[in-house]
This record gives sequence, structure tokens and C-alpha cells, in this order.
Amino acid sequence: MPFLTQFEAADFRLEDLIELKGRRKLFVVFSTYGEREAGLISDKISLLRRELGAYVDRIFLSHRRVDAKSPEKTEDMAQKADRDAGIIVCNDIEVPDMGAEQGKGSDMRRALYHLMNMHRSDRDFRDAVIVFLDADVVPEYFGPHFVTGLSGPVLSGFDFAKAGFWREKGRVKKFVAQPLFSVIDHPKLRGLREFSYPLSGEVAGTVDFFSRVHFWQIYGVETGINIDSCMAGNKVADVNLGLYDHEHHGELGIQKMSFGIIRTYFKQLVDYGIIELRQGAVLSDRFAAAQIDEHGVRGSLDFDLSEKKYAPLVDLFGRE
Repeated sequence: MPFLTQFEAADFRLEDLIELKGRRKLFVVFSTYGEREAGLISDKISLLRRELGAYVDRIFLSHRRVDAKSPEKTEDMAQKADRDAGIIVCNDIEVPDMGAEQGKGSDMRRALYHLMNMHRSDRDFRDAVIVFLDADVVPEYFGPHFVTGLSGPVLSGFDFAKAGFWREKGRVKKFVAQPLFSVIDHPKLRGLREFSYPLSGEVAGTVDFFSRVHFWQIYGVETGINIDSCMAGNKVADVNLGLYDHEHHGELGIQKMSFGIIRTYFKQLVDYGIIELRQGAVLSDRFAAAQIDEHGVRGSLDFDLSEKKYAPLVDLFGRE
């Protein structure tokens, strides 16, 4: 029996979703950094407001400033597009079990903590739907179907929905993640093979779901959540958003990302008791390699790529 259910974004019509949503809250959270997405965020927010209206209760930026004390153009552009847009400045969000560490996953967790704290007295907030989106998607591929396609399954009873799409390169997905997820066969891990784009940053879920998974600080956030959803037996949807692209990483960035994904995969399997390291073996935080460059000169790479695995946020707010 398949672990996840496949959907097309077009399976979900806005008028049906509005009726299905009822009084539940639905928030869209864009991840932004500095002024990198300043030229993109305004059009995206304007488009969602124009096409989806009140279906989206509020749009937020999970924003990381380059200088914590200096407001940035990205924030201004977001609020010009939607004066009600919430700016969560992740530099300023204090979470009891977090320090000042940076990373996409850590800032997603900070944003979620902030939203949960805002609605601490609302017992129905655990059923609210959060749609996390990357802000750097090229405009020609972005549309309201990102939100309707991902929120539709969650409103229909799924815990978690993950985007799938075609992307021109997708090197880490093709050459690292998908082969890696077939290496170890375990009944609860077979679902990893069913994600059409396991590393996509476009996801949706209930607040309850996101509060019960482990967020990882940097490169491991998508892989860590995927594995948690498999092990917990969550009801998961894979949604085809069609075509997609955003900024491509250089080769060194691809290597670092690949290391982080592989390390997270094995760390999760160790933590879940699926595999065991013996005879002094440990999972390393250092990516080290010898190389010969384009000039024929020998050199080496050595990077500390340690990242934190955080406890589920429900541990801070209390389990029911």
C-alpha cells in the first residue's frame, strides 16, 4: 500500500476549498533573507491577494536580516503589496531552546514558534494550516496553485503535503537524495521513495503536524521532516505543481548541501534505532575531501557543517 497519495494541483478548486476551509485559519509563510528576494516578494504577495483573497487569512515573511537592527527593502516591498503582511524578523525571535544559530530550518522553526505563541490561547489553532513557500521561485512558474494545491490535501484531512515538480537541474535530488533513499530498505522508510521531489521547500501541514516533527537547522530540514512523517505514519500528500525553478547553487554549495542531507539521513536512522554504528564509528560534522582544481593544482576542502536537530515544538507548549 502506498505511503503517500498523489495529487495534481488542479485537483483543488478555490471555491471548493473556501467551503472546505470554513472557520479554520490558513497562513502562508515565505522564507526570505536580506534583500535577496526584494524584487520578487511584492509580485508574489500581490498575486496571492488578488487571486485568493480572504482564503489566505494572513501572509508572513520568515525574514532573516543581514543587519538585525536595520529594516530591509524586502520587508517594505512585502507590506506595500499587503499592508497586513506580518514580518517575523527571525534575528529577534527568542525561542527557549535555541541560541543565535542561523539556517533556513532554524528560522522556519522560529517563525512557527512565533505563530504558536501568538495563538497560545486559541485551542483550535492546532488545526490551522501553514503553507511554507520559498520566495525565490522564478515568477513565470509561481501562481496561486502553490497555495491551493498544497493546502487542499491538508484541508481534506492530510497531515502534510509536499510539492513535487519538474526542475531543469535538480542535481541534489537526482544524484543524491533519491538514490540515497533507496539504499536502506525498511518498511517504514519505503515512503521516502514515493516523494517526487523530496527536497522541495514548498510544503503545507497543520500546526499540530509541524509542532511534532524535528526541525533541522540548515540542509537537513526537508529530509528530517520527511523521515519523521514516514516513521510516525502520518497521512501525506505529494502534489504536482508542474514546472519550477529558482536560483541554482554553485558546485561547492551543492557539495555542502549533499553532505548535510546524507548526514541527516543517517543521523535520523541512528536516532530511530534502524541502524547502529560500531567499532568507534561516528557521524562526522566535517566535510573533508582532497581535490585537483581546473589548473591541475592539488588542494583540499575542509568545512565544519554541523547543524542542530531541534526537539518538537510541542515539547515547549505541552502535549495533549
